Amino acid sequence: MPTPPSTERRRELSYLIGRFVTDHLIRAHRLFDGDLTAAVVLATIAQHNVQRFYDEVARDSSLGLDRLVEAGKHLPHLRHCNALSVSAATGIPRETVRRKVKWLGQKGWISIGERGQLEISATVGSDFAAFDATMIDRFETCARQVVGILDGKASAD
Repeated sequence: MPTPPSTERRRELSYLIGRFVTDHLIRAHRLFDGDLTAAVVLATIAQHNVQRFYDEVARDSSLGLDRLVEAGKHLPHLRHCNALSVSAATGIPRETVRRKVKWLGQKGWISIGERGQLEISATVGSDFAAFDATMIDRFETCARQVVGILDGKASAD
């Protein structure tokens, strides 16, 4: 039985994925003024806010997430979180999360409710549009290279 490409070319796959992840981390480091912990906190809040809507509605919708959000269909489904749940999910100490939440709120990237409910702001999508577009483009390139290897084709440059 032949060795699968994921085992036979493990180092090449690791290099390609590592190159994408490293580039992404460097870009996030710049965007967050060197504070990758704040990036993790924001990403955790955003994922928590959107998860239920995506899983229950958007994933199987012919309209797709972008159009549904533009129409405001996500609003009744948003799940708030708080500093304690972000700390539990990430392993980041709660006081550190609270400091990052304050900074993210000052940047206008999240809103903080009276009882500490955390929600990404409506402007996050536009604030991160260029960052996300580049990430998606670079991810697609990486994914095509990885799939090419897994399908037994030569590595694409």
